[in-house]
Amino acid sequence: MTSLKNYQLLCTALLRSFSVAYLAAVIAVLAISGRSTTAETFAADRPPAFVPLGAYLSWERTDACAKANGIDRWADVARRLDALRKNHVNLLWVTNMDEVDLPRLIAECEKRDMRLLSSMGAVEAKLDWRWADDGTYYNRLLPQLVATAGGSSTLIGWVLSDEPLAEHLPRVETLRKKFRELDPDRFTTAVTMWPQTPLVPAETKLPIVVMDLYPFFGPNDPNGPHTDAASKGFFRNNMTAMMKAIGDGPASAWVMGMCFSDIWGPREYNAEGHLIGLPGSYLHWRCPTPAEMRWQVWESFRGGAKGFVCYTVAPEAPDPATSTLPPADVAWKEVLATEPTDLGPNALTNPDGSSTPQLEELGRVYAQLAPHADLLLRLKRTDIEAMSLEGPGAIQGFVDPDTGARYAIIVNDDLHERQALRVAVPNATEKIEDLLEHNVLPLTERTLNESRKGTLVLHAGSGTLLGIR
Repeated sequence: MTSLKNYQLLCTALLRSFSVAYLAAVIAVLAISGRSTTAETFAADRPPAFVPLGAYLSWERTDACAKANGIDRWADVARRLDALRKNHVNLLWVTNMDEVDLPRLIAECEKRDMRLLSSMGAVEAKLDWRWADDGTYYNRLLPQLVATAGGSSTLIGWVLSDEPLAEHLPRVETLRKKFRELDPDRFTTAVTMWPQTPLVPAETKLPIVVMDLYPFFGPNDPNGPHTDAASKGFFRNNMTAMMKAIGDGPASAWVMGMCFSDIWGPREYNAEGHLIGLPGSYLHWRCPTPAEMRWQVWESFRGGAKGFVCYTVAPEAPDPATSTLPPADVAWKEVLATEPTDLGPNALTNPDGSSTPQLEELGRVYAQLAPHADLLLRLKRTDIEAMSLEGPGAIQGFVDPDTGARYAIIVNDDLHERQALRVAVPNATEKIEDLLEHNVLPLTERTLNESRKGTLVLHAGSGTLLGIR
């Protein structure tokens, strides 16, 4: 009886600040989900104890690809999820999701031991009409949506907006609060473009700040970097800006990197599944090479990110009509293709659902990182005295606050050739261990005036995690 009385008192107190209808929706959702607001895993107010090695799926593309291949949508989805899991993807970020499909997708991910982060088509902070009448639309929708999701731990969170602008961030924060009340054991986030990302920690309390960084533009594209130096600089500078904006705050940073090609105007697929820009097309983005796939992931973690999600899983569906489209209607006509140009795969998977070399390379990097996930989650960036790097690469020091142990992440910035990179560390250092290769680097002898140095060889665009003792 005491528990019942306490429960009644709690409800009475809540009624003072919530409408009866809204409170009833909250209680109904919690009853269906079977979860308590005191649960420790993936709580709404803090980053999850989880390193995503993820991939992003535009839900509408699965239906289009299925029709092009003459199969059922869920057969297409199964092919792509199988390809992702085979390549060590542990998180599916899905967007434009229909509520009716959510329970089955949760089940499909659960079968493959993959977590799900959902951006529902019905939830998007940018759409003005959904904010009419003091948010009536969301007050009605969200309890129903959370009830549909149920209590599965496979669905770990909700995406509130895809590339909101600065003026939309207050709405993102409002949605965060609404989801927190209804679904307190799941976190919320949004993915933002690089100009808006530094505003997110100041304007919202999202526990995860996610920036999409697509650094590899088409040849001669006037709208973005298209040389090695420019692409790397664009990525690295925006990573720095995101981390500076987060500072010592509670939020964690994730990066959404790229694996796609984007062509405006006439285009077609070749026999390999590559997207070909035909004469008159505007070559906007090109697919990264396997070395560039490696570099994006390693540079994200070197820069301080705690997770990586790759856009995108499913490609544009094959359509013969795209080959006869008129030339792209752009102002910079001098950069339009004059001959067929191969921009590589259009996604992590081919139109038939099979893995591209880019997905397989991403999988190799994910397999290297996964055993060190707990350590990567703890590491804090720090300056290590007398530590530097000789050669075409970058190095960042870290410390494990639980043990005080020092680490470093090193990246080979050469996107074409393997390089021998020389790491200089404090003179008192006893050893440098490559934690991926389980190999101790031979160090130069101690001297009074010089750092100790060790050399390691990294493939083009690759990286590694070093333990410094």
